[in-house]
Amino acid sequence: MAQITAANAAGDAMAARLGEIATAHARLRAQAAEIGESAAREPIALPGWTRAHVLFHLADLSRAFARQAEYALRGESIELYDGGRPTRDRRIEENHGKPLGWIREQLEEGLSALETAWDALSAADWELPCSYRNGPLTKTQLAWWRETELHSVDLMCGYHTKQWSPALSAHVVGFLLPRLEDAGPLRLRAADMGETWPIGAEAPDAAVIEGSVTELAGWLSGRPDAALPTATGSAELPEPGAWP
Repeated sequence: MAQITAANAAGDAMAARLGEIATAHARLRAQAAEIGESAAREPIALPGWTRAHVLFHLADLSRAFARQAEYALRGESIELYDGGRPTRDRRIEENHGKPLGWIREQLEEGLSALETAWDALSAADWELPCSYRNGPLTKTQLAWWRETELHSVDLMCGYHTKQWSPALSAHVVGFLLPRLEDAGPLRLRAADMGETWPIGAEAPDAAVIEGSVTELAGWLSGRPDAALPTATGSAELPEPGAWP
């Protein structure tokens, strides 16, 4: 079985990211093996979803990202899913109720396909165009980084957002900032990194939501641990809910 490596990665950040994704693959395999049939049907924080929904979604998405890389290497572009988002949603609903052993097999096939596809990429290949978000293949890498980490938490097998790396947490915060566009002018501040993200018009009296970068990421993704960020003054902490 192929392994995701950093050998052909461009730069330390990408090498570290690919290393985290390889770790996430090992974790997902262990989590899938740990979850029993009855536990797979239990609801999770994502409305209307169970662990089985998550496992099949990851199986399907890993295959979809694998083919993005395969087609990009041939100089071609293809939809992430044939038929777009409706196909993605339909397949999850059709397949999450199937026997857990079959879902585990689908996950293993998807992870292995993605590992093989990505192992064939050089550093330059990550800049090849693909249809996902109409950008380079690096966008699929960033998306899979997010998906594996967030859904590892959703599987409720002892992995929590407080275990996210600072790099992943900062990326999640930056990616999910649009969730707060209607919350009025405010700033998020990661006390442990000294980084600030403004939202809305700059205002000297804008409320500040502060916490560690991991606390901010967990809260903004709707997967908070025990510690929440704090809002200054009389401002209330918004409740973004679970990001799908």
